[in-house]
Amino acid sequence: MNFWLVACLLGGGYLLQCFFGLMQMKDFSKAFSPLRKMGRVAIGRTNGGFRAGAIVMFAIDENGIILKGKRMMGVTVLAKFKDFTGFEGKNVGELTQADVEKLPKPLKKAILDAAMNYNIIMSGGEIPPRLSLFQKISQKLKKPVMKTKME
Repeated sequence: MNFWLVACLLGGGYLLQCFFGLMQMKDFSKAFSPLRKMGRVAIGRTNGGFRAGAIVMFAIDENGIILKGKRMMGVTVLAKFKDFTGFEGKNVGELTQADVEKLPKPLKKAILDAAMNYNIIMSGGEIPPRLSLFQKISQKLKKPVMKTKME
């Protein structure tokens, strides 16, 4: 196959991915703004990689009580935010595994992440940055090397 054809296809795919990523960021802003006008917002997420990922946003009052929720779950950049009911009136910091039992796994993780993030912020801490895919791979490669050097 011709080099320029492959390069154009890869470049076109990249531009398409950028376009859909921008559309998804616009959808995030559109969903976040009304929740932010209601008060503080607790956000939780889980990365999907090759599986479905999820983001949840809960508008909360000054006591941490959930007023309204939005969720996004999916594998592709075509996923959109939707209303998320069933948690209104609950304290976001007190959500447990029992509260999310019947939900899909990515949504469970995102909700529990929102609860954990809320508790960290309310206790005066900072949310630790998440590692990128390459940082995770690098850490996994370093662990066996460090063990052999110590022995």
